[in-house]
Amino acid sequence: MGLIVILFFTQGCANTAFFTPSKAQYLNPDIRWIESVSGNRIAHLWIPAEEDIQHRGFIVHFHGNSGHMEQTQEKVDWLAKHGYDVMVFDYSGFGHSTGSVGDKSAYLDSISILKHVEKSQINTQQPTFIIATSTGGNIFLRALADNPINLNGIIIDSSFTSYVDEAKFVLDKGMFSELYSWIAHLIIRDKYAAKEIIATLPEIQSLVIHCKSDRIVPIASGEEIYQQLPGNKDFWRLDSCNHARAMTNAFPDNQKRIVNWLEQATPLFEATDSNTVSLQVTNTNLPTLSE
Repeated sequence: MGLIVILFFTQGCANTAFFTPSKAQYLNPDIRWIESVSGNRIAHLWIPAEEDIQHRGFIVHFHGNSGHMEQTQEKVDWLAKHGYDVMVFDYSGFGHSTGSVGDKSAYLDSISILKHVEKSQINTQQPTFIIATSTGGNIFLRALADNPINLNGIIIDSSFTSYVDEAKFVLDKGMFSELYSWIAHLIIRDKYAAKEIIATLPEIQSLVIHCKSDRIVPIASGEEIYQQLPGNKDFWRLDSCNHARAMTNAFPDNQKRIVNWLEQATPLFEATDSNTVSLQVTNTNLPTLSE
């Protein structure tokens, strides 16, 4: 099994092994588009807060390495019932977003999303939060370090900050791992990872959550993120859950805790018109990074 993983890693850019997207079968008529600095068109969906609930703010979800936004939105769409407008999106090559998957394109897409969020804040002045899951946490933290914006809080769920370390963790679990796990340091890159620059992040109220029994990303990775994040922060070690599942409807108690944390992170917000927040960013004017 380990040798199969190694062979998979060595096909083209090794880091593409971290991305296993799927395509949506039907085009949701509510999909909107952002022109990304990656050169691709990024599909996103807007889930408005329920009308009869006091509006509390705006949440953007950076999903993990597999599926697409309509499959992964279950981790955050329930927050609309608690007064939050929720935006989900797909990286290049996921869902209906154009282009090819990869650590560089996902990083550049995330920079564009942060620019989009920043422009939304200028127009609405509403409290803004980011929730990032698994690989999405690594992508988001690196993008935020390179393109800091004002946020009321961030939630990092089941994540890591190094593609190299995560690949080594996966390889270490295989038979005869001592013979080949070292290869992760040769074929995986951290050029667009957060590990080396996470300490440069602006001070933002943050929450790190991680399942104790996570067999895909070890809880030690969550602990490392918590230790490195600057500012006011919390770390929840959660029981009886699997990787990146702690915020779904299967765990209503966790959801209640999340809502309480968000409410404590910012005062009640009086919205003007939540349906006008999502903007169409067509030109981010950002430089293209070279390999």
